[in-house]
Amino acid sequence: MTGGLASENGSALTNYLFLAPDEFLLAKRLTQLKQALGDPEMASLNLAEIDGGRSNATDILYHAGAMPFLADRRLIIVRGYLNSLESRLGTARSPNKTAQAEARQILESLADTGLSNDLVFIEDKLDKRRAIWRGFDGLAGLDQLSNNGHLAIEELNTPDARALPAWIANTARRDGIKIDGRAVQMLATYVGADLRRLTLELDKLRAYAADRAITPDDVQRLVSDTSEALIWDLTDAIGQRDGRKAMRALYALRRNDANPFYLLTMITRQYRIMLKVKDETTRTSGNEYDIAGRVGESPFPVKKAMAQSRNYAIPQLEGILDRLLSSDFAMKTGADPNTEIDILVAELTQSR
Repeated sequence: MTGGLASENGSALTNYLFLAPDEFLLAKRLTQLKQALGDPEMASLNLAEIDGGRSNATDILYHAGAMPFLADRRLIIVRGYLNSLESRLGTARSPNKTAQAEARQILESLADTGLSNDLVFIEDKLDKRRAIWRGFDGLAGLDQLSNNGHLAIEELNTPDARALPAWIANTARRDGIKIDGRAVQMLATYVGADLRRLTLELDKLRAYAADRAITPDDVQRLVSDTSEALIWDLTDAIGQRDGRKAMRALYALRRNDANPFYLLTMITRQYRIMLKVKDETTRTSGNEYDIAGRVGESPFPVKKAMAQSRNYAIPQLEGILDRLLSSDFAMKTGADPNTEIDILVAELTQSR
């Protein structure tokens, strides 16, 4: 369900619920609502942000009903209130009468078409099986309020790994950026679901490509210096015991000014993921999305780890992590960091 609804008199709908919002998408949406207040100097005087966990319906509705100051409307942003209220409602067998009265107060107010200010609820989570969503005692819940046009519900979730390329392509199309499909996939792989950074990278790539479409070479040249992909190239070469390929990957990272401590941290991270994935796949089966959910990692590194971990037994991975810990100690106690990384890569690519 999305916003964009209108009231009978043609003005924008004033009640919003943003569910499980991505930080970047939420910031953009709130910026749109703040800009709608008009003059920025006046807007700051007509903005209230409320900690919902420490407030009640009376507090919120007081702000929602206050007269705007030299403006058409006010914006009231409430974070975490509905989930907090839901947790106080109790169960059907032991209801909290005070919380029920408060829920009735807030839900009835949301159905009041006379509310002239913008009231925005932001919830990281909300159980759609419970009373606030479904309603109770004949009272419309959030779902019915949305269906009746009294509440715009927007799910501003971070796109998952499967949906991310489409998000990038749609964002590029909306902003008039031409980009090759392979470049879209590469950008998704390199950056992941960091939407703020993806937007910045698209702007950077557009400036570089000028009027032509962005290519995979452009992404490789401008974005890969901070990507995990090159680290995986290095660990892939180490897993294959290919010293020459590993050194080429290492030098490519250095050409992009990769700090040796960053390199060690990232190599260690990849091997930890490999160990988690190896342990999980010895006990259960599944694709990278299934395994990623069980080990708490993103699908891209899990897919790489599933392939690379086949080169190792669990004790070998544990031994490598011990060796990486030794390198960390050496680098922090006087060893030349770049030399230590060279020695580490050479050791890890030896036949075992």
